[in-house]
Amino acid sequence: MSSPTPKKRGYHHGDLRQELIRESLALLAESGVSGFSVAKVAARVGVSSAAPYRHFPDREALLAACAAAIIGDITDVLAEAAGRAGPDPVDRLAATAGAYTRFVLEHRTGLDLIYSYDFAEPHRPTVQEQSRRLTAALMRLAADVLPADTSWADTAEFVYVHLSTTHGYATLLFKGTRPPQGIDDHAARAVAAARDHITGHLLRLRDAR
Repeated sequence: MSSPTPKKRGYHHGDLRQELIRESLALLAESGVSGFSVAKVAARVGVSSAAPYRHFPDREALLAACAAAIIGDITDVLAEAAGRAGPDPVDRLAATAGAYTRFVLEHRTGLDLIYSYDFAEPHRPTVQEQSRRLTAALMRLAADVLPADTSWADTAEFVYVHLSTTHGYATLLFKGTRPPQGIDDHAARAVAAARDHITGHLLRLRDAR
């Protein structure tokens, strides 16, 4: 007697909210924001098209959760890289550039979402909370590098240049404007460039005093 053919099962266990975010990130990596829809995510998870709306009231709420997840992951990756870099403050901050570049090249997910998408209320705070966490982590690392009397505004400007330079390098690589190299090589170059920026800034501060 043959075994009965197993029925196709939809998603019915675990944390559906997190599964929706995971599949949303995968879809964003493939199609970007323009190709994103709640219905597509539901189909990928194997639930009805109405099921996601039990966790997210609309498309933008799900996108905001994705943006928050991406920024949270970046923050964790940068903190881990700084921790592995050892006690030297310059090494710790420079390591975040390599970690950011590696994250972009390995995941290629949601950059247009976290930097270009304009979230409206009430979803904006979801993203802003994680953005503040990322900024605070970099501000702490920068404060360890800069002279003790550096103002908050000057520290924030220093962090802005550090992150924007790193982001520019990583996204240019992502878009294929440089010859292909291994991710390790690109990450190492990002670290070297960040170290040059940090040490150059410190020299300028010293000469100005």
